[in-house]
Amino acid sequence: MCAATVLPRRPQRAMFSQPRRSPVAMDQDKDKDEVSMSPAGESVQGPALRQLMFGVIANLVALSPGMSLGFSAVALPQMMKFDGIDEHQASWIASLAAISTPFGCILSGPILDRLGRRVAMLAVNAPCLLGWLLLAAAPRHSGATTLIYLGRVLTGLGAGLACTPATVYLGESAQQSLRGVLVTWTSIAFSLGILAVYVLGALFQEHWRLVAGLSAAVPLLAGLCVLLLPESPVWLARQGRPAAAEASLRRLRGVAASADTPAHLRRELASLAVQAARRTVARDLGHLRRRECLAPLLIMNLFFFFQQASGVFVVIFYAVDVVQEAGVEIDKYLVTVLIGLTRLVVTIFISYASKSFGRRPCAIVSGSGMTLSMGSLATYLFCVNNKLLSDETIDKINWYPVLALIVYISMSTVGFLTLPFAMIGEVYPAQVRGLASGVTTCFGYVCSFIIVKLYPDMLEMLGRHGLFLFYSVMSLAGTFFVFLYLPETRGKSLSDIEEYFSNNGSKIKNVLRQENHVSQNQAGEMTILVNEDQFSTKLIVPDVDKYEH
Repeated sequence: MCAATVLPRRPQRAMFSQPRRSPVAMDQDKDKDEVSMSPAGESVQGPALRQLMFGVIANLVALSPGMSLGFSAVALPQMMKFDGIDEHQASWIASLAAISTPFGCILSGPILDRLGRRVAMLAVNAPCLLGWLLLAAAPRHSGATTLIYLGRVLTGLGAGLACTPATVYLGESAQQSLRGVLVTWTSIAFSLGILAVYVLGALFQEHWRLVAGLSAAVPLLAGLCVLLLPESPVWLARQGRPAAAEASLRRLRGVAASADTPAHLRRELASLAVQAARRTVARDLGHLRRRECLAPLLIMNLFFFFQQASGVFVVIFYAVDVVQEAGVEIDKYLVTVLIGLTRLVVTIFISYASKSFGRRPCAIVSGSGMTLSMGSLATYLFCVNNKLLSDETIDKINWYPVLALIVYISMSTVGFLTLPFAMIGEVYPAQVRGLASGVTTCFGYVCSFIIVKLYPDMLEMLGRHGLFLFYSVMSLAGTFFVFLYLPETRGKSLSDIEEYFSNNGSKIKNVLRQENHVSQNQAGEMTILVNEDQFSTKLIVPDVDKYEH
């Protein structure tokens, strides 16, 4: 063993004289520390802005997959009108992207864990670029369906690859006060991509190939920008590369390589050393059977199921058709753009609101709003179909379907659409985060394929009002599930969340004592001696439980 880092002892007064603080109060204290002045007189707000910039770059990879999700909504009406695509083929064009997405999710986990977070983000762009080029090159005859199918499969594969890397990367790289905001930015990027393709579809209503060609520029730009990002320090530490982890963390926090290590950075390095001491990465599904993995896995998979069963992705894939089936009489492309814009604005709002209000309240409000909006729309359509309303009354309230759809989109974005993707970067232990995230998003998109593929059949079997009523009932069931089982992660560190699921408040110390040699002196410091084949260091950590993962 060799001595790599010795952290200064924390003052005894701070450890014994101060009363124990709640997690929220501790989080607020950290926020204050992070905007204070460093010893060199430089504001720490700079590193926060730096992390926000890296957050924007990391989530550029999700723009093209978002455009892929919304592409079928604007392209299918024109394909059916000008390219001879029938309803059966149209359902496959819409759903093929969803059926290939789970394979991308499965591939994403091993890439994340074995090759790194940055490589996983770079891997998103290749299938997206090739898929868009195939769609743009599809000829105007019956053989075009082969290229269209293949293009949709590839862009769907890219969507699967994009679901977790940016969220996991930012969850590991951002300081705790910013993590709650940054992990929701993948949903913002997806929403921005959906809006972008809706706008392009409205501008070029008869030229879906041109829309595909313009979309091909997005993954190319995103791939170049990702090269500017440092690798996740957590991943580097777990690979036994402490020097690279420190260099990455310094770059993320805006601390020069030659500068003295500030206190907040020393604390983060201590946390990295603890994680590196337990750096076993899950290689198979057997690791998911442990309580701290299995409990969040079941909860998140069910959350994704209710997300899909409530019709959230059906509205994305079939936006123009859904607007028409809802009885909207104004320009359906304009309403589609309004839906995309609403989704984007609410996603941006919820990325900050969830930090203030927490995950559970947002999810409960979301499910309740979806239930009411879909239920009221189903009631309206039932009354119209059965002539329970006079023509005069219908003319007076013909704006209601638009309002119901916009409320539904707004409410779904508040929680059910965005939070499942955000929380997979928080609830899983670090050693299975890539694998578990891949399994969860894979399951979610399998459900998405089934729901999207069955949309035409369910519409024919249940009718318009029956289909929207089904989405309302599933939204209500999802709301009850969230109320009963979804944990709150606001104000908690990643280690706090892991301990919640393991039901063992001493988890970190117990594991360290089993895997390494840990001694604790009277001042509350832990001396961690880690074997050289794991992570060559001797580290004195002031009360590990006080520091975030």
